[in-house]
Amino acid sequence: MIYGFISSLDAETTKVFFRSKKIRGNNIYSAGSLGALISVLQSGDVVYAISCNRFASVRQVYTFARFCHKRSIILHFVAEPYLDIGNGKKWRPAVAKVIASMVESEQKVKGMMAQGFKMSDSQWEYVYRCFEMNLAIGFSWEK
Repeated sequence: MIYGFISSLDAETTKVFFRSKKIRGNNIYSAGSLGALISVLQSGDVVYAISCNRFASVRQVYTFARFCHKRSIILHFVAEPYLDIGNGKKWRPAVAKVIASMVESEQKVKGMMAQGFKMSDSQWEYVYRCFEMNLAIGFSWEK
């Protein structure tokens, strides 16, 4: 099966692109339903995302890409073909190193922010998810 992954950054042109790839409307998953997409994916499936910025965080991109690689799922990033995985493609060592470094930096920032506030782990996870959502909204306003 062929699936699409979208976020609030995507417009009607994304849907037109997905239709050209024969992706049906019920096979297009939004950023908020990544878990639902993961639950239906099987070996040999293909997932298209316009860009890696459709994910809530670098960690989410990294984790999803590893999931796809381990299960032989093809992952295409239209705007960043160097991040494609599957059909014999994997990240070059330099790309993987940069992504891993970004994940680590993201975690450090999260830890530093958490030190400034006295909250439980579950409270902090909620705040961090809200923070990720606001970053995505901020990026969409800048374009």
